[in-house]
Amino acid sequence: MKTSKRKGGYLLFSIYILIHGCSSPTSEISPNLALIRGDINGAIIKSGRNRLVVYGDPAHVLSGAEMVLFTHARRDVIWAGRSLVMNGAKAIVPSGEAGLFTRVDSCWNDFSSSRYHDYNQQSTKWPTEPLNVYRRVRGGDSIQWHGIPIRVIDSKGYTRGAVTYMIHIDGMDVAFVGDLIYGDGQILDIYSMQDHIQEVNVRGYHGYAARIADLINSLEKIAVLEPDILVPVRGPVIEEPDEAIGKLISRLRQLYENYLSVNAFRWYTGQEKHDIMAARVLPVDMPVDWMPFAETGVNPHWLVHHLNSKLIISGDGAGFLIDCGVQGVFNDMMKVEEKFPCSHIEGMFITHYHDDHTDYVNGIREKYDCPVYVTPELEDILKHPQAYRLPAMTSTPIEGLVRVPDASIISWKEFTFTFYYLPGQTLYHDAMLVEKKDGEKILLVGDSFSPTGLDDYCLLNRNFIQPGMGYLYCLDMIRNLPGDCWIVNQHIEPPFKFTEEQLDFMTAKLHERKTLMHELFPWDEPNYGIDERWARMYPYGQTIQPGESATVSVVILNHSDRTNEYTIRPVPGPDGLTVLPEQIVIKVPPKGEGRADFMLQASDDASPGIRVQTVDIGFNGWNLHEWCESIIEVQVPS
Repeated sequence: MKTSKRKGGYLLFSIYILIHGCSSPTSEISPNLALIRGDINGAIIKSGRNRLVVYGDPAHVLSGAEMVLFTHARRDVIWAGRSLVMNGAKAIVPSGEAGLFTRVDSCWNDFSSSRYHDYNQQSTKWPTEPLNVYRRVRGGDSIQWHGIPIRVIDSKGYTRGAVTYMIHIDGMDVAFVGDLIYGDGQILDIYSMQDHIQEVNVRGYHGYAARIADLINSLEKIAVLEPDILVPVRGPVIEEPDEAIGKLISRLRQLYENYLSVNAFRWYTGQEKHDIMAARVLPVDMPVDWMPFAETGVNPHWLVHHLNSKLIISGDGAGFLIDCGVQGVFNDMMKVEEKFPCSHIEGMFITHYHDDHTDYVNGIREKYDCPVYVTPELEDILKHPQAYRLPAMTSTPIEGLVRVPDASIISWKEFTFTFYYLPGQTLYHDAMLVEKKDGEKILLVGDSFSPTGLDDYCLLNRNFIQPGMGYLYCLDMIRNLPGDCWIVNQHIEPPFKFTEEQLDFMTAKLHERKTLMHELFPWDEPNYGIDERWARMYPYGQTIQPGESATVSVVILNHSDRTNEYTIRPVPGPDGLTVLPEQIVIKVPPKGEGRADFMLQASDDASPGIRVQTVDIGFNGWNLHEWCESIIEVQVPS
């Protein structure tokens, strides 16, 4: 690492001001480089009377610029450069994400339907308005701007196609790294890195923060170039790049090892694929502390495993079905008396909302006129799937649900059923304890556990790490099961049991994970870094006709340990729509949920089509622009 220029007294004093604050929104790093401090960072590079800007002008101090460099296509950062481009600045964007800047309408039109049955699982913080792009760049390109050399380095990781700009200015090499790193070895979140893993043919849904491997590779590439300072798009300027990069890489590796050690997916894919997944991120001298497989058994004779459904058959031949989401199960249940020693279906239970567990529930209910049981936590998402943005959503609302509070008990034939809320694989997840009069017991846990551990490989499912929530809550439930109770997963034929040592192992790993995440994220509570939907708009999707009004709400889950005040401001923009009031402030208790209701009004002449409404959210020193969205389709009556 170079030290001569970076250790100069002038630069150290400038960096001190940038980190510790001053009254002016601009701070000079060197004679021709200044930082604009605002809700994100911006940078001004001078050459005579010419101005080049990186990221944008978050403090609105510039009347114009010749060029704006964008590192990635997140709308919560590119807002700062939009007005400069609209006033004539030339936009330079990464080639790998150029379509998100330019094909905004088609991206959102496509997504408005593809958001159902979605197993790609990408963050949706895309632009909602197009930007006029002057040039697309990729790693290896160079830009000469009034004698100042600018190198482009591919640096995907936080997003799929991000770049870094290395600019040589006033004798320094300055790396503008976007969201690749935050402060002293942190990163804003890991849910943005959910993706497929091509080497082992794992799709995005199962790729827990899979671009960690890309992020580490990008950080190592930048470290080799020996920049004097790093200027991220958020947080302080990084004066010691080597130290900060080293800390971030180490923290990411520790987190990924922790995740792999108790990962349910290993049961489905086998050890070899997981060794490959580990090798993408971990060095050879960092082995994974794998949890041993749980004991497996044999299903009782009255429980039939069929694809990813279970059928309980009573002694008199009646059936009780758990989940129905695939065509093969549905076809066989429609003629159940031909396929199984079962005369008809008398009831159903839904473990969770995913399409492969719900798509055909309505058909079963209609044929057999049977009750469908769910807990209150699952009811709304099943009745109103269009109101949510989550993985693997069904597009079919399910009506006629029988709501049963947590721990409710019913008797059916020779069985006793106890219904539980079980926020494991996803926040919206149930379980059912089945006890037969002769003493046999099973706990149907949906997809929440496998013999190798926790089914938390999709961060967008909303798996919290907090005592009394998420998998810590689920593990407490497992510990309190009646004796000799087997655990049953919908996709797995044999039941299984965890030992006390395995339960302790998983619990300890989750507590360790939370500690690791405290160090990794800049938030006051790590769940903000794994829960993309801590702030969400409800309904996520809705239709409206010209001249009509509707309600759109912002729902906030306060992960913090203190009451927070959230300022919520709808972003003006969608043509033909008005949202009022302009701002709502709500206080939300710790670990509680709050809601702000806005009125959405479509003008009389609103044209048909998709609109995307976003909101800004401010709390605890964070001002997050265009942070969450709602899709509104204007439909003109025929």
